[in-house]
Amino acid sequence: MRIVTLELESFRNYEGLKIEPGPGLNVFSGRNAQGKSNLLESIYVLATSKSTRAGKDTELIRFEDPIGRITASVTREKNSDVVLEMIFSQTDKKVARVNGVRHTKLAEVIGQLNAVLFDSGDLEIVHGEPAVRRQFLDLEIAQTSPRYVHALGAYRKTLEQRNRLLRDLRDARGSLDGLREVLPSWSAQLAHHGARLIDRRRLFLERLSLLAAEVHDTLSDGRDSLELIYNPSFPLDGAVDEAGVREAFAETLAAVAHDEIQRGTTLRGPQRDDLTFLVNGVDARLYGSQGQQRTVALSLKLAERQLIEELVGEPPILLLDDVLSDLDDVRRHHLFDLTERAGSQTFLSCTNLRPFSKGVLEQARVYAVSGGKLELQ
Repeated sequence: MRIVTLELESFRNYEGLKIEPGPGLNVFSGRNAQGKSNLLESIYVLATSKSTRAGKDTELIRFEDPIGRITASVTREKNSDVVLEMIFSQTDKKVARVNGVRHTKLAEVIGQLNAVLFDSGDLEIVHGEPAVRRQFLDLEIAQTSPRYVHALGAYRKTLEQRNRLLRDLRDARGSLDGLREVLPSWSAQLAHHGARLIDRRRLFLERLSLLAAEVHDTLSDGRDSLELIYNPSFPLDGAVDEAGVREAFAETLAAVAHDEIQRGTTLRGPQRDDLTFLVNGVDARLYGSQGQQRTVALSLKLAERQLIEELVGEPPILLLDDVLSDLDDVRRHHLFDLTERAGSQTFLSCTNLRPFSKGVLEQARVYAVSGGKLELQ
């Protein structure tokens, strides 16, 4: 899987851009605030429909232009080639097109292009709030599972309705008996959709943990071990499949219903799950150094790249945004070695070319970035 052409129109600081990146390593070098991260962001947005840096879609549009656009021609090994387009508007919802056909359901668009992004913000996955780790899981699993996207949307809608009911019960609005009779029905729907999310997260993390441990061992020269622990918000009681998770979830909701009514919100479920990273058996979020946390985050993303390749049958695009300055020489060497052996088309941004060996640069396509303009070196 690789991008053959990438076009940006009024996206971030790019008025207009069209490039033909190389099939291997593509390096974008320049001072800060010139547009390097914006370029990598556009690819990730096209792959996932989400930005990790923008609070709302209108922030992706250049200055006060009416619309912004990302277009990419993608060649794929397992599926036919595809042209993807995403349009952002100051006044309307974003529009996604696949080979010119408009799609309104994200499940029909996500996964057409697979990409893994690693940037400085990924440290938040390790030491940030649980919501950051849940977002990481949702975005990455969604790229390989349309079923997960459907379940996530259904779960969020059901959760919203159930929370509204719980608030009404707390505030005693309407017929109290009538509202109480409806609650089990909403709980059953929540358990149905939520069990799909939890079971898929668990399976994803089981495989990701094994791969991340191998990558982490390489990056740390065998000095540190890494283990990923999934922390659902309620005991799974030995559940081995989705049906078992659904039963455990339903029992939990019934047990905490009184407390939920008093607080007016759902207290258990995927919206409260978390993830723990153990380095040498110790929680990296609480006790890991910044260097250890960064190595965990990088191991996680490189393992994710490998897992997506196993699941979809071809390597995803790898996006490395300004990561070299935070890695020592040993970890840089391992990173270049791992990415070269992986065979992914790679987009890497940096402020200068000093970290690269002559051999790496000879194999790469190098661009100088300045003020939203690119020059092939």
